[in-house]
Formats: sequence, C-alpha cells, structure tokens
Amino acid sequence: MESETVSLSTDKGLNANLFFSNTDLLLKIFDYLLWDDNDETDSDNAITCKHTLAQAAVTCKTFLEPALDRLWYILDTLFPLLKLLPSFIQCEESYVLRGPTDWSRFDFYANRVKIFSYIRDPDHLDIALHVYFRIAQLRTSPILLPSLQCIRCPSISSNDFLIYGICLFLSPSLVAVEIGEITSVEDKLCGTFLYTLLNDGAELVRIVLKGEGLGKETMALIPRFERLRVLKLGGMGESLSLPWLERVGALSALVDLDLDFIGSPIPPLEKTVGFNHLWRLTISASLPFIQSFVANISTDQLDTFICISPPEPGFDKKSLVEDVVSRWSSSLRRFGLRLAPEDTEEEELPPDTLKPLFPLQNLRTLGLRGYLMDISNDLIEEWAKTWPDLNDLFLPFLPPTRVRPTMKSLRILAERCPKLAELRIPLDTSDIQPFLSSRKPLYPPLKHELRTLTIASAGDDWDTRDAFHIGRYLDDLFPGLKGVRPYEGHEDERLAQVNDLVLFAQKVREETIASCRG
Repeated sequence: MESETVSLSTDKGLNANLFFSNTDLLLKIFDYLLWDDNDETDSDNAITCKHTLAQAAVTCKTFLEPALDRLWYILDTLFPLLKLLPSFIQCEESYVLRGPTDWSRFDFYANRVKIFSYIRDPDHLDIALHVYFRIAQLRTSPILLPSLQCIRCPSISSNDFLIYGICLFLSPSLVAVEIGEITSVEDKLCGTFLYTLLNDGAELVRIVLKGEGLGKETMALIPRFERLRVLKLGGMGESLSLPWLERVGALSALVDLDLDFIGSPIPPLEKTVGFNHLWRLTISASLPFIQSFVANISTDQLDTFICISPPEPGFDKKSLVEDVVSRWSSSLRRFGLRLAPEDTEEEELPPDTLKPLFPLQNLRTLGLRGYLMDISNDLIEEWAKTWPDLNDLFLPFLPPTRVRPTMKSLRILAERCPKLAELRIPLDTSDIQPFLSSRKPLYPPLKHELRTLTIASAGDDWDTRDAFHIGRYLDDLFPGLKGVRPYEGHEDERLAQVNDLVLFAQKVREETIASCRG
C-alpha cells in the first residue's frame, strides 16, 4: 500500500513537471489571461487583464519568462519602455530624456516586443519630439527592438507626428510591415525603409501599404522580398505596371493578394500573369479588368474572392460570377461583391446574379455591400437551404423603400444556419409583433453560433416597446449574441437600447439557470 502511495505521488510530481516545463501550454494559458474576447473595446478591462498577467509573472520562477513575454508582446507606444530609463523625466507637462542613461532594464523588456504600432502618442502622454533623436544618439546598438516581427503605422502623414521616427524600428527580425495614409511626401521614406530591410537581410512575409503616393522605384522593391506571402496595396493604381505585376505573380510563396487597380494604366489582361499558389484574392478595379484577371491567373486553389468595383450598370455581373465559380468550384469558400465608393450613384444587383454560387456547398462567407436589391424572406430561406454551413453573411444597407427581410428571416437563419457567427442584415422593423416564446424552460442552455449582429437599415418607425420585443426575439434566437451593432452610425441610439436589452435578457437567463441548478 505504501509503495502504491509513493508511486501515485511520483506520478503527480512528474505530471506537474511536465506541465511547468511545457512553455507552449503556459503561453496559451497566459493568452487567455491577457485577452478577453467578450470585452475587446473595454480599456479598463484590458488594464485589469494586464495586471492579472503581471501578478502571474511573479507567482513563481517558471511563470516569469513566458508571462513577461506575453505582457510585452504588443506595444502601441514607447512610453512603458521609456519609463524604465532613469533619465526619462517629466519636465512641466512634457516628458524629456536628459543625461546619460542605463539601457539594461530597457533592453530586458524591449527584447520581448514582437508587434509595435507607431502612432501619435495620446494627449496625456506628451513626449517631447527630441526624445526620439536622443534615443538614436544615446543607443550603442542601432536596433531598438531586436525581436520585433511586425511594425504597424496606420497613418504616416507628415502633418500628424514625427514620421521619421519609424526608422528607429528598423530590424532584420521584421517579417511584417503595415503602413497607411501614404502620400508622395512619404514615398522616399517608405522606399528607404523597405530598401534598408532588404539590405539588412529581413525576410518580409507580409507587406501592407495604403495611400496614394508610392512611386515606381519604391514599388519595384516589393517583388524583391522573395518569401512574401501576403501583399496588400491600396491607392497605388497609377504606379502599377504589367512588368511589375508579372514579377509579383512570380513570387512562389504568395498566397494572399489585395490589389487596387483603380487608376492603373494596365489594360485588361490578355496573357497569364502567374500567381500559381494564390488562396485569397481581393481586387479593386473595373469589372472588365477583374474578369480578365480571373481568366489569367494560374492558381487552382482559390479560397476567397472579393471584388470591389465602381458602378458599371451595363456590365453582366452574373457572367463574372460564373467565371469565378467555373474556375474554383471545388475550393471557393468565401465570396464578396462590393460597390465602391458607396456614396456613388445607386446600382441595382439582381438576386439572379448570385445563382451561379448555388452549387458551392462549401460556401462559408457571402458578402454584398453598396448595391441596391430586394431581399425577401423567401430569398433568405432559399439561401439558408442552399448554404446551411454559412459562418458569415453580410448583406447591403437598404432603405425602407426596398423589400427587406423581417424577423421571420432571423428565425429561418437561426434554424437552418446554426454555424452562422456574424450577420449583417437590412432588417425590416416596421411591424414588430409582440414576443411570445415557444420554448420550454431554459435548461439546458440554448445554443447558436451567432456572436455579432449588424442591422443595416434605417428609417423604420418603432418605439421603446418595439425595442423590447426585438431584444427578446434576438435573445431567444441567438442566446450567445455578444453585440447588436448599427451600420455606420445609422440608428445607433435605438440599436444601443436593443443591445442593452439583449444583455439584460442574457443576465436574467443566466441567473434563472443558476437558481435551477442550485
């Protein structure tokens, strides 16, 4: 008996050692401590999560390194690192860097930063601009964040902040660069940044550049990153050329492409341009060019196709859909049509346009945006029967003058598409009937995958009582709903009320279930 007890104790000790020595498992646990999916936008909750992770870091020696790695994994300001420097002080209302400094504590934590967002510091963190120059002068090592993998700069506008400070974050460890709102003023800076990374041996796998000012010399650097897997360029149409496109198409690792050809001098394609292994394609161009692009890329495994185009009322969109389906019927799972810009002249999208998609049993995402169309309950039911495994359904914003789906459509989707996780629907709320639940006691809990519902309509006449009934309907159909959102600010106050009512109903249900179990 004693030997069995010793054996059990030994087994438990071995299991504990295996747990504490499994760094991947610890990192996954700390991810859960740091990120709360239910409260993505709650800054107070984010601070609480970080405090929890910091406490975990000092719990035991084994937790220290992986917990600190997760705590410092992402930064959107240098302030937490600068605060570690003895010579970084507050002078009146601004922070300054004065005198020699010891960089050891700074480097201890800076080496853990993998993702950095270079944005303007918030007003309550007034860091003097000369601090960035002093950092460059005082550092013995030119690399500020030696383990940095991704640099993000959502706006590199020279009118906003010290854009040249982005050069502080050059590192051969970088694999992803994302820069937005580029103009011709910042073109040379972006070119220098990419050239330096290329020269230092950085192996970028992701490049995202948005704006309107990149020149051809800067663009020519992009295909030189031979391991590139993701390329997204917006607003650079004038700088695109057919030879450049062919060089990008020859990149063997490229699987995700998002290109904006608006304003491009390239005519509709007449020969193959490569892209042998492309999985995801988002293309902004005229519809004739998009159709020629579809016919002249070599991939046979496209998973995602998203088409963004200006109005072209005379173009046969159904033929484009047919071409896409005929080429990738066995692999296509996500499809989208978008009219851009959305505030342009109205254009009709006949529901018949989507008929070629019906054979795609593996379709998981359908997105439509910017177009006008009539969407009836019968049409929603037809789609739900055709694609029961949909995960995401995004329908266009429609005014009250168009035929729109009613609450009946939500019930259809709840019953026929149990895996639907995100829904944008132009709901007709002009005639809401009193809520009458047909369900029996709420135990065990109801289940449905829907987490986000966006109401893409406006102008209906409904009051607080109607909002109450809508909230009850939504809670009954989608008990796991995390948020009811307006579409681009339409009906935001009333839908905020509906959202609160849904959350209230969920709370009541949780308490009822708990009391039944108790």
